Amino acid sequence: MAVRKAGKTRSARARGLRTLQHQTLPPTTRFAIDTEVWFRGLIVERQPAAKRDHRWCTKDQVHDEAIGWFLDRHAVQPFEDYPARRTADEDLTFWVDSKLMQRARRMAQRDGVKVARLIDAALSSYAREQLPQQLLRYRQRVQAQASRLYQATHPRARPPRKRRTGR
Repeated sequence: MAVRKAGKTRSARARGLRTLQHQTLPPTTRFAIDTEVWFRGLIVERQPAAKRDHRWCTKDQVHDEAIGWFLDRHAVQPFEDYPARRTADEDLTFWVDSKLMQRARRMAQRDGVKVARLIDAALSSYAREQLPQQLLRYRQRVQAQASRLYQATHPRARPPRKRRTGR
């Protein structure tokens, strides 16, 4: 039996409370989720140090909320418009609450779809219905302005080129 130092606790991931999900998502959904995380981070940083809860402004938290919202919303009435994989979809991997994943698996089985399609539908629906377009546009403007400012102060700064694969 291993002895743990006082005050050290294992993370939720280490305790098996979170499940790793491999997924593809459209870039618009990823940007919307990132935007929600970005705005939450701004809010948390303005709170007094004693009241800050950085867990609220993580992608894991937003993914969990979005999936939970979708599962609750479609618990009785099945979702009808599950997306097929799109050519522009991007691969990503993230952690999800294991109990939510159990519920997602049951719903996916009920609806006759793969879990990845259900997660895609959950995150994309949440992004469309819960994240206002004006916030997404605002973040795009801020990013464009920040990019121009950075390049003006760092004229040699250029993004790295994508490597070509020799296949």
